[in-house]
Parts: sequence; structure tokens; C-alpha cells
Amino acid sequence: MNKESLFWLVITLSSLAALGFLLGQSDGEPPFNSADERHAIADDCIGSHSGIQRHDHAQLRISVLGSFIEIPGDVGLNDGDCTMRPLHTHSGDGRIHAEYRDNTTVLPLEAFFDTWGKHMDKSGFDDYRIDSSHEFLMFVTEEGGERTQVDTFGEHVIEDGQLIELIYRAVE
Repeated sequence: MNKESLFWLVITLSSLAALGFLLGQSDGEPPFNSADERHAIADDCIGSHSGIQRHDHAQLRISVLGSFIEIPGDVGLNDGDCTMRPLHTHSGDGRIHAEYRDNTTVLPLEAFFDTWGKHMDKSGFDDYRIDSSHEFLMFVTEEGGERTQVDTFGEHVIEDGQLIELIYRAVE
């Protein structure tokens, strides 16, 4: 084997070893909200509609610099070894299904974003973070009520019939 072939063999094997090392760094866990620890509700698996006492729906709209972000269908469904998480979507219309075994467990918005694998807190959504020229706002409209600006973000408790709007925009 000549020197040039040996050189390229070493480069190729080194590259493959580095790639294998980097891929091995994953802990196998689903993605989570980078703002903090993954919420326990995001890891809970309710499996099916059997034994469910709570089945609420909230509508989520996210606007980034004037464009709406699609909330994908099947967030929290067939997720690893879990067929259904407590906060999930069925279609790409932004409707969050909040389902649980009892009516007293609090289901915060943070748990939905952890299930989806997207960052969301008062600092912003996904890679869109507040700075001197951008702000991140949250509005909630209760069913039959008025639109109200709130600052609860991830801690916001999802309730039936709510419209939750998240808006990342240039400071006016």
C-alpha cells in the first residue's frame, strides 16, 4: 500500500470514529425545552383514552415576525414507546388536546412545548429570543371572554376553550 492510500485510509477511519463518537453522545431522550428541566407531564404516558377523566382542548397560535408557525400534527402521539402523551395534537391546526386520568392535575403549557421539543418561555420561542429590538408576548382568550395579555408563559395552565397566542415581533 502506498503512502497516499495509507494517508486517505487513516483520514477516513478517523472521520468515521469521530462521527461515531458524536452520534453516541445522544442520551436517547426526546428533545426538551432548553429553558429548564423537562416537565414531568411531558414524560407521562397515558397510552389511550381508556380511564381518561379530563379531555379539554385549547387553540395555540404562534406568530414569528408576522408569519404563523405551524404546530405539527401528532405531537405527543406514538412518541417513542408511548402511544399518547397527556398534551398532544392530532392535526396541524394548533389544537392542543389536554387529556388526563383525573380532573385535578395541572397541565401547563411548558409540558406541551417539552413534548414538542421546542423552547418556549418568557425569553422567546425556539431560536427566536427577545433582545433590544424584539419582544415576545402572550395573550389568552378564555372561551367567551376577552383577549388578555399575560406573562405566565410556560407556567400557564391549559384550560378548555382557551385561545393561546404567542407573538414574537419587532419592538414597536
